[in-house]
Amino acid sequence: MEAKSITPVQAGERINEIDIIRGVALLGILIVNMSFYKYHVYMERIPTKYSEGIEQLSAWFIQLFFTGNFYAVFSFLFGLGFFIFMDRTLQKGLELMPLYSRRLKALMAFGILHLVLFWSGDILLTYSITGFILLAFRRKSLQAIKKWIYGLFITACVFNIIASLLKGAAKVIAIEEYRAIMEEMISTAIFMYTEAGFFELVAYRLINEIPYVIFSTLLWIPQVLAFFLCGLYAGKLGLFKNIPAHISLFKKLRSWGFLIGGFFLLLLVLFGSGALPVHPLLRISLFSVMNYIASIFIFPAYVASLILAAQADFWKKVLSPIAAAGKMALTNYLSQTLICVFIFYGFGFGLYGKVSIAEGLLITIAIYLVQVAWSNAWLQKFQYGPMEWFWRLLTYKKRQPLMKR
Repeated sequence: MEAKSITPVQAGERINEIDIIRGVALLGILIVNMSFYKYHVYMERIPTKYSEGIEQLSAWFIQLFFTGNFYAVFSFLFGLGFFIFMDRTLQKGLELMPLYSRRLKALMAFGILHLVLFWSGDILLTYSITGFILLAFRRKSLQAIKKWIYGLFITACVFNIIASLLKGAAKVIAIEEYRAIMEEMISTAIFMYTEAGFFELVAYRLINEIPYVIFSTLLWIPQVLAFFLCGLYAGKLGLFKNIPAHISLFKKLRSWGFLIGGFFLLLLVLFGSGALPVHPLLRISLFSVMNYIASIFIFPAYVASLILAAQADFWKKVLSPIAAAGKMALTNYLSQTLICVFIFYGFGFGLYGKVSIAEGLLITIAIYLVQVAWSNAWLQKFQYGPMEWFWRLLTYKKRQPLMKR
């Protein structure tokens, strides 16, 4: 098998709508991640804790339209990408397991380096671990995959409830102790992220952040796998092989997704704002769970909306530049970290803890526009983004031509 021609997906084989969705998801992910790049405890993110005005409005904007939704889109695309990779590998008569195993191991290495050296919010390590689990579903029927999706969503929801209740209990039962611990954590984090050198900060994060991240990864796997399986299900169903034939389905996904997801977001607003008074312990849990359930319905609505928009000539032209950013998603995801680390950490501009939510949104848009521009410029001369090229090199164990002929 290995003697056959082992080549990655070529430009002509790509599905443009997938690249557009991935490119838009990069913006959504950066909008949410920006809140964590610039301040240590934005996870306490019920928007009403901010003063009224532009700050609270910006917090609600991020919470309602982005938090949870684009991470779900990105995870869905990973599952869909797995199906496409599997389908095309088998069509070429190649062995799937060695190639995909090397692909995931390379992604795992990227994730570990990203997590340890730069940022605790890395998702690549979680994706690589869950990707190995996804392999077990490659031969399962659509009906079996659907049952697993339902079961995993319910499991993830239960995990979400338990985790948020435990966190809420710590705040409600031991409020003074909790406040003291949080204040000490915040002051220490601000000092380290603004004053420490690179290696000092890495050592601090290895002790204070990464153990928590690794534990959280285990809790994240059910919901990540559920979104992966949604992508695998869509691939097996052939939704992206013949998009025009499934327009009516995409319209239903858009309408029902926004309707049902919007209902849960309304509940989130009512609980978060205090309009529906509940015990403080339940308030934290309900806020978190409503956000998660809403994302289950809103992410397919986002995907369907972008697919439908890409069928119209005007929107296809508008969205076309974003596809270039999507083709270089790994490069752009990692470069977002490098840019933000330089902006916020002490060995860069040291703006950690000094940027408001609204200002963070402006910084996000500026970074994203630069990434879209440089992605289009890069792909004028090269076939792949630099990290995509390196990933392919590690996957296929064969040097791939980078320059366009």
